[in-house]
Amino acid sequence: MKPVAGEQSKQTRITRMAALAWAGLSVALALQWSMDLSMVGFPDGYITPFAKTTSPLLGVLTAACMAQGLYFLFAGLLGRTMSAIGLSLRILIAAILTVAPVLVVKDCPHSATCSAAYEALTNTMMDDGTGG
Repeated sequence: MKPVAGEQSKQTRITRMAALAWAGLSVALALQWSMDLSMVGFPDGYITPFAKTTSPLLGVLTAACMAQGLYFLFAGLLGRTMSAIGLSLRILIAAILTVAPVLVVKDCPHSATCSAAYEALTNTMMDDGTGG
């Protein structure tokens, strides 16, 4: 059974609004992460080994998040009709590729498993500047 023209228009409006909402969230996250990266370090100029190691990765993920935000912005404004399932899959894939890794890296110093993996990979102790 095909949707009636009014239902299809409503579905298109909903998917476009969802794409625009994800675009807004992506751009906001990218701007926040960009600001966080610009303030890495201590007032005396010291940058922790953890920050030195993860800053390039976070920079790439921040740029990717901004790019996905622009993609979803244009998809929501100019794109052809998108199915709700197709849009949901695109948003899920975008979140897995950009947002999830940033959350893992930012939470790593507080996770014993992640800290152990970081220390094994880099052959250095976890030093995120916390402590006395």
